[in-house]
Formats: sequence, C-alpha cells, structure tokens
Amino acid sequence: MIKQLLLASAFLSAITPAFAAATIDPKNAIALTPDQIQWTKGEASDQAWPIGDKDKPGPCLELIKWHPNHFSHPHYHNHARYAVVIEGTWWVSTSTTYDPANLTVPFPKGSVLTDLVKGTHYDGAKPETGDATIAIFMDCPLDAVSTEVKK
Repeated sequence: MIKQLLLASAFLSAITPAFAAATIDPKNAIALTPDQIQWTKGEASDQAWPIGDKDKPGPCLELIKWHPNHFSHPHYHNHARYAVVIEGTWWVSTSTTYDPANLTVPFPKGSVLTDLVKGTHYDGAKPETGDATIAIFMDCPLDAVSTEVKK
C-alpha cells in the first residue's frame, strides 16, 4: 500500500508542472477570469462588455446586474438578443404598459430568454429577490428604441 501511495505521489509530482504551465493562446480564444472583467457601476445596474464593442458592428456580450427595484422601460432592439440568467431572479415583461409590480414574470438562475427582433420588453430586479445578473449575447451596435408607454 505504501509503495502504491509513493508511486501515485511521484506521478502527480511529475505531471503538476505540466498543468501549472498551461495557458490559453489568445490567437485561439478570448479568456477572462471574473477579476479581469471591468464593470461600470450604476444606480440602476452595473454593466460590463467583456466581448465586443457596444458601439461597433460585431458580436457582443453584455453582462448586466440589475439592482433591486430598478427596471428599464418598454423598448425594443433591431437585433435579437439571447439572455441567460447567471445569478438571482430576472423579472421581464413584454407589455407596452409599464407596471413592473404586476406585469413582469420571474426568470430564476439558469433561465434562457430571447428578445426577438423588435420585440417590445422591459426588465429588471425586484426587492424581494435581490440583484439579478444576466449575460446577453447579441450583434452590436447596441440600439434600444423606446416604445409608447401605456399606463
């Protein structure tokens, strides 16, 4: 048994440097750890754009963290947007009537939602469920067109 443990230990010692030296080739992949993502803090939400430029054509990834009791207003985009809830509960409505308290639907962590081209929606976070962090994949430039808000 001791001989087997010594052999296993020697094997692990021999391969450990190979793992420690592993890197991601930037010619083959874009790789960011959470501490490398630059967030812009805001009252309603914090945002980060780790992939792409929201003001230029091309694929983009937006990370948005909605703070409780903050919502966008009814709007649509000229590009489809593909969202994944990565933390918390995201509240979404497809109504042109702005009433976050009564007309939003909860989407918990792990949910997937697609905003279709020119599909009216608004979204945010409620106090009872706290912050909601969403990853949104899209074609940029980012464009939001306000729709007529009904009360």
